[in-house]
Amino acid sequence: MGLREKKARKVREAMLTLAERDGYEAATLEQVAERAEVAISTVYRYFANKDAILLDPIERGVGALAAQFRARPEGEDVVVSLGCTVHAALDVGPEHLTRTRRLRAQLDRAPGPRARLWDVFQRERVLLEDAIAERSGRDQLWNAAAAHLTLMIIAMAYDRDSLDETPPADYADRIMAMLHGTGAPLPARR
Repeated sequence: MGLREKKARKVREAMLTLAERDGYEAATLEQVAERAEVAISTVYRYFANKDAILLDPIERGVGALAAQFRARPEGEDVVVSLGCTVHAALDVGPEHLTRTRRLRAQLDRAPGPRARLWDVFQRERVLLEDAIAERSGRDQLWNAAAAHLTLMIIAMAYDRDSLDETPPADYADRIMAMLHGTGAPLPARR
């Protein structure tokens, strides 16, 4: 890891720590720079604003799900490939999981970054939907539903931190089993 990435990582960690301690709105870029032990000009060189600092780890990952899906064997069933893509996204080490959950908690409390997060998810969904469409041979509605459900499963699996120490990938398996089985909590048509 180069010096630039080390400094950017320190800035991201400082922002997250200050947001947890004082609240997102109360944290200033000057405080972030001081805590990260970098000049304020360094913070501005790497990030446009506080939102950008908080969202950077997520924005840098946009397209990863589509790439993971495309990396699956071409002849593999699309649904199986999507399940493997979910697992690839969720099979992370405890340090990454803790950081992701900390970040998610702050994004849930901060209206500005939370609104920008919607745009990031939409970009991710469109990229995944396009990747699915390339292989599925299904109509646009099916491809859109598959992409939405994939992102929903990942989001739900990461949200389970308050329940117990079950790994997110195991929660994803439970959610996918529900969606495939008779216990699926889907609305019934009357």
